[in-house]
Amino acid sequence: MKRRWQLFWIIEIALTMVLGYQIVTNPASWIGVASGLIALVIGIKGHFWRTFWLLLGGVLLAVGIFINPMIWVILFVGLVGALFGLSGKHGRRLPWQQKHYAAVHVVAPTTKGGTTTRHPWFGDETIGSSTYEWDDINITVAAGDTIIDLGNTLLPQGDATIVVRKGIGKTRILVPVGVGVMVDHSALAGTLSVDGAECGLHNQTVRQYSDDYDTAKRRVHILTNVLIGDLEVLSV
Repeated sequence: MKRRWQLFWIIEIALTMVLGYQIVTNPASWIGVASGLIALVIGIKGHFWRTFWLLLGGVLLAVGIFINPMIWVILFVGLVGALFGLSGKHGRRLPWQQKHYAAVHVVAPTTKGGTTTRHPWFGDETIGSSTYEWDDINITVAAGDTIIDLGNTLLPQGDATIVVRKGIGKTRILVPVGVGVMVDHSALAGTLSVDGAECGLHNQTVRQYSDDYDTAKRRVHILTNVLIGDLEVLSV
């Protein structure tokens, strides 16, 4: 959590520097900011029309700042950070913090006519609730925590594939013991943990293989791409 807040403040400071550059390079913006500051100084130190000067200064300063598109990005990032902070403080979960559980359950086999699956942007989801044999998993999530449990399915001999694309959030994949694992994980910021061995990523791609990958009869390829988030692969 501390590292996430450090990343948040680094992003905010960088965006603020970009905002400052936009202000000084935009004549309308810096004239509005300078005029607003002058009016505020007159209102604070002056004794005539004080309310007028303070109001005029506030309006000019706000206009000079808010005509720059970067201020809206700063406010949006700040709002997201505030929501995360409030949710952790009061023990509440925001929509993108809700966990969805992906597991395949055994039912009667069906004919192979092709399928179309709709995934939610946020919230809970169960993948493979109406299939008998294994189907490769390919999901895209805007934000949220994801759990994929392979313990309730029959992995075919040979290679199986899991593809996860995500904006923000943690992904946890439970793999049965004896299944060979190849992990190809890319992240802007986050950590990768494979059976307890953890490493940090900063705009990096890491590929790891389990010790029994070459000899295992069943293998799973895990391909994940996230902006900010952790990936944990655990043998159970």
